[in-house]
Amino acid sequence: YSVYAMYKKAIELNPKNETAYLELGRSYRDKGRHAESEEMYRRAIELDPKNAESYCELGLSYMYQKKYPQAEEAFNKAIDINPKKDRAYGGLAILYREIGKYNLTEEYYQKSDKIRLKYYNSMTIRNYHELKNIFDKRKIKLVCMQYPVRSIVPLKNIFSPDERKTIIFVDNEKTFKEALRKTSYSVYFQDVFAGDFGHCTAKGNRLIAENIFRTMLSEIFGKRDNGFKQVYILNLN
Repeated sequence: YSVYAMYKKAIELNPKNETAYLELGRSYRDKGRHAESEEMYRRAIELDPKNAESYCELGLSYMYQKKYPQAEEAFNKAIDINPKKDRAYGGLAILYREIGKYNLTEEYYQKSDKIRLKYYNSMTIRNYHELKNIFDKRKIKLVCMQYPVRSIVPLKNIFSPDERKTIIFVDNEKTFKEALRKTSYSVYFQDVFAGDFGHCTAKGNRLIAENIFRTMLSEIFGKRDNGFKQVYILNLN
């Protein structure tokens, strides 16, 4: 069974299964079939008009098709339903950058960051602490890397001030935002699946690698004795 066949079968068995429409829409999105993904999200919304996630996905689908007014409306609808929906704020940040409203771009980046500061995933927090305990016992230096364009602050706040002293943080916010001010979003990202960023292109991955390299030079190799025998780089945020 292909992914498409699986979700289509689920819809055939239960035409009121809004989750199947949503997931089928994401499958179409991943293949670049954005008109079809839009249709699936619309059907999901018809079945559950209060699902903020469906409106977020619909907004992203519109953005791929350069239907910017419709995308703005969809993201704002998601926020109306769930004011804590950080993906919707992030989507609006990218949207406003694409249409040249740069003051609103930064405003909505900040709004999405503020929400993440308040409502960080409890499972993510627990996993980070468990990993750090394992690495500390083995004298392995933990390096935590933030996603492109997102603030490093929520990631740092997972740990206490004392814990932060023994962790290296790689910040990808400043360099990516500066790069995006100079050129098109598509130069650095293949998609916008996360709302405010997506999977990187080769150029985006190179920018991440350069950030890691500079940080490692500064924080580890630039110090004579750091007390650790190994380094482990973790990108799970």
